[in-house]
Amino acid sequence: MICMAFLAVACMVSCRGPQGPMGPVGPMGPAGNDGNDGNANVVSSTVNVRTSDWYWDKTSWRVDLNYPAINADIDNYGAVLVYMDNGGTWRQLPFTFYYSDLVNGQEVFCSSSLEISTYVNGVSIFWTENDFYDGYQPDDHVFKIVVIAASMYNARQDVDYSSYEAVKTAFQLAD
Repeated sequence: MICMAFLAVACMVSCRGPQGPMGPVGPMGPAGNDGNDGNANVVSSTVNVRTSDWYWDKTSWRVDLNYPAINADIDNYGAVLVYMDNGGTWRQLPFTFYYSDLVNGQEVFCSSSLEISTYVNGVSIFWTENDFYDGYQPDDHVFKIVVIAASMYNARQDVDYSSYEAVKTAFQLAD
């Protein structure tokens, strides 16, 4: 009986050894067909917002975008990045731009600010003029929304998240 116990213990111990090398990386899977680019940790898509989509909410123009990739984990711990196409350059929101306008023959300096608010299943974009006046309804605009799980976002602190091009390259996003 003692010999059998000794033999059983010896077999269990002898099965352990140093871990072998990591195997090769498998082939990339096929592209998804849900209209979003990305993977289980990163989802990205382009959203076209028309002038008629914006509504006035007493202090700013606002558009609410349904985005199911924003779940409770993403909203609480992950990252939701929104970029606006500004003359061929992607600008991360929040974003403020400055311009001048003629009012009664005098040059007036103005600013517009774009900000976001995220929630489960969506993101709101706010367009605020520095005078809080509703006279200027935003035109059609194109936005990129990138949703990143907390584990991936924290693991990739080497990425310049303010640059859509850097995010696109780091996470292999298609345009």
